[in-house]
Amino acid sequence: MKRDEDDSKARQASGSGIFSKLTGDFEKILTNISIVSGYWLITDEFAFIEGFLDPIEGYALYLLSKFGPGIGTIVEIGSYAGRSTAYLARGSKEARREKVIAVDHFEGSPEHREGGDHESAFVKNNNLYDVFIHNLNRAKVSDRVSVIKKSSCAAAADWRHPIRLLFIDGDHSYEDSKRDFECWSEWLVPEGLAVFHDIESFQGVTTFYNELLAGGQYGEVLSVDSLRVVSKIA
Repeated sequence: MKRDEDDSKARQASGSGIFSKLTGDFEKILTNISIVSGYWLITDEFAFIEGFLDPIEGYALYLLSKFGPGIGTIVEIGSYAGRSTAYLARGSKEARREKVIAVDHFEGSPEHREGGDHESAFVKNNNLYDVFIHNLNRAKVSDRVSVIKKSSCAAAADWRHPIRLLFIDGDHSYEDSKRDFECWSEWLVPEGLAVFHDIESFQGVTTFYNELLAGGQYGEVLSVDSLRVVSKIA
């Protein structure tokens, strides 16, 4: 009988009696648990997609796609096998926002080709595009992605739409990173965000990124591993 009473008191203590006094703190706890749970769920779900994007970077893209500022399209430069595409598309899909425009010639970046630091069997076998489409279908986000199978600036030449989120992850050389940004950034809305991947991992894109910040027109608003996010300075 005594144990039953103790159990009853324990259940009462773990219920609304205590937490009614800690409403604010309890909400913070639940919010943080929800964030962590969301991270593990989506990163586990997309782990099958081969790529070079760290899960925490992918989760950041998902959140930027879902909650990021501005009204306009999401444009991704360099999709590879679709890992980053899936994160972007899932965020937009959940928020019922814009589709993701995936721009890639699907021939691989220099590091993916024979002799590169990250040789890819998909590139070698010339089936990267097929793998990309398969992965988007398996991730159940293909309905939220439109593909432009061209090089970056060739696709930009025909582009006429506002962009709220521009993700640049193509050729990581200085020249191509600069060219990608210059070809697409004119379409960024005033509150839009530009995101760069592999900062500090590849010298070319890192040099351009540092020059961009030094120019004073853009400021860094977020850093997640090798991911950097900038917005225009008013």
